[in-house]
Amino acid sequence: MSSTVLKSEGLGKEFNGTWVLNEIDFQLETGEIHAVVGENGAGKSTLIKILSGVYGPSSGEIFVEDKRVVFANVEQSEQAGIRTVHQEIHLVPFFKAYENIFIGSEIHKAAGVVDDKAMRKRAQEAMDMMEVDLDVNEVTSYLNTAMKKVVEICKVLIWNPKVVIFDEPTVALGEHERERLLEIILGLKKKGLSIIYVSHNLEEIMEIADRVTILRDGYKVGLLNREEMSIEKIIKLMLGDKTYGDYQRQRREISDKIRLELSNVTTEKLKGVSFSVKEGEVLGIAGVVGAGKTEVAKAIFGLDKVKSGKVLVSNKKIKPSPTVAIANRIALVPEERQAQGIIPNFPVTHNITLTYLKKWARSSIINFKKERKTTLEYIDKLSIKTTGPEQFIRNLSGGNQQKVILGRWLPGNFEIGVFDEPTKGIDIKAKEDIYQLMDNMAREGKSIVMMSSYLPELIVNCDRVIVLREGRVVGEFVTDEDNLEERITTAMLRGNG
Repeated sequence: MSSTVLKSEGLGKEFNGTWVLNEIDFQLETGEIHAVVGENGAGKSTLIKILSGVYGPSSGEIFVEDKRVVFANVEQSEQAGIRTVHQEIHLVPFFKAYENIFIGSEIHKAAGVVDDKAMRKRAQEAMDMMEVDLDVNEVTSYLNTAMKKVVEICKVLIWNPKVVIFDEPTVALGEHERERLLEIILGLKKKGLSIIYVSHNLEEIMEIADRVTILRDGYKVGLLNREEMSIEKIIKLMLGDKTYGDYQRQRREISDKIRLELSNVTTEKLKGVSFSVKEGEVLGIAGVVGAGKTEVAKAIFGLDKVKSGKVLVSNKKIKPSPTVAIANRIALVPEERQAQGIIPNFPVTHNITLTYLKKWARSSIINFKKERKTTLEYIDKLSIKTTGPEQFIRNLSGGNQQKVILGRWLPGNFEIGVFDEPTKGIDIKAKEDIYQLMDNMAREGKSIVMMSSYLPELIVNCDRVIVLREGRVVGEFVTDEDNLEERITTAMLRGNG
């Protein structure tokens, strides 16, 4: 038997005629930490989801210890010895650590009674494997974030896996907690565990990875051994020679009038964030997963509590809440379109008129004829592809759903648009339609804040880009500067250091 524990050959994935992963050959050796890196949309998540049984491949094969396998679901992948430690922490706060480790997979005695003693013993064995001094009887809510992550890892280790996939494991951890977790992962490697490590933090990868596979636009574009690795080389392979499509925003003079300002804003996630946006300006916010982009949007719109600092609209301090934000003509397009943006079982018309419903009502009775007329106006204005106002929004494409979400703010004539990943998961043509809409809004004098994980669209669409890392602003760039994408990427991954 070879030392290769997991291998893919020619792995590809296609969604609705679009190939998001192409001809991926990947090998993981016994006792190796193999990192996978790439920009947002490069194919990392798709590759990991195929290996863990979430998706079936559209082409190619997977081998575990030289035996070809086909996973119909996650359970079959786990039975083959592949387990994932997810980025998010999913623990019941008032359960003990060992109870969380076995939740849904409890050990039972012959009479069907839960065997707490056996579960505590196996949980402690997993802790000992990581050389962590943590009482498995401790109530989970009393643990810090790093120890909660350790509990998540234990949920995987109790099954004696062959392969563990770590997906952005250090997101939301402080520096000391991060260092401790990396020590634990290195310790697991020394005990013979094979690890796939997905992270945007290149410094971590340089510290712990034996090899790194670089993905770009669904293709494998590089494989570097430890002695070949450098942050500069990885970044160059990640970026390649990108073209930004046909769309190119025309630069213009911007007013000096400040429309929105954040001054030393601190929330649960943000740490003293300060920036301003001028009338008619498009400001981009860049950062890796967990850097705080979405939290900025939530702070502005009042979805996250501002613990300290100030949010000012036209030099007037506001106490952010959704009601206050709407009253101050702030619009929000959230990142998670399906969960936070649309009401899937409502028709297009109700989704468009939702925010300013009083405009189409008299004495609490909606004038459906007027509501429909307005919807038709915005369907035409935004080129929304739909069978009509009555079509359920769930049946529209992602790009057209996004246009509906944008359209719901237009009747209120908003002045500040906060757009969090506005082109996430939509095709190139729909992206360019969204770009043009944002540019038109800026030309009308609206101020736009655009959060995106895809740097080319920030560079093309924005006048300035600020960079967040770990909840702090670590860089600011004007988008007509030279060598911009590489400089922003370096700031995202290295911060001020």
